[in-house]
Amino acid sequence: MMNTDTPNAAGDYGGGRDVSPALDATLDLLSNRRRRFVLYALRDREGAMGVEELAEQVAAWERDADESVPASGSSDGVRTQRVLADLHHCQLPRLTEAGAVSYDAEDEFVSLAAADPLAEYLDLAAREEDVR
Repeated sequence: MMNTDTPNAAGDYGGGRDVSPALDATLDLLSNRRRRFVLYALRDREGAMGVEELAEQVAAWERDADESVPASGSSDGVRTQRVLADLHHCQLPRLTEAGAVSYDAEDEFVSLAAADPLAEYLDLAAREEDVR
């Protein structure tokens, strides 16, 4: 059996076989903790969510996950603003492009896409991460 944990002579993994581009894209999307937190929050909501409310939830989960960061009112506001900026400029456009969410940047609402291509993998990640 081929070891896919290390690159081959060509510098790629898996012997150059492109087994599943869809799986690669899915795992790439879920490799970012903030994107996973966005998807967890939207899945729990079961409907559209304001981007600011989403940023607050994601920031709270990040604070809980980062035990070394002291909890203070001012740092929570700063963290939420940083999360909000990242959601607007990076994470939500990327999830929209992948077809995982519907994002209305003008009205600042986001929801899971009707046919969420990540659902099965997200369930697995949620069990491992236990963010609730």
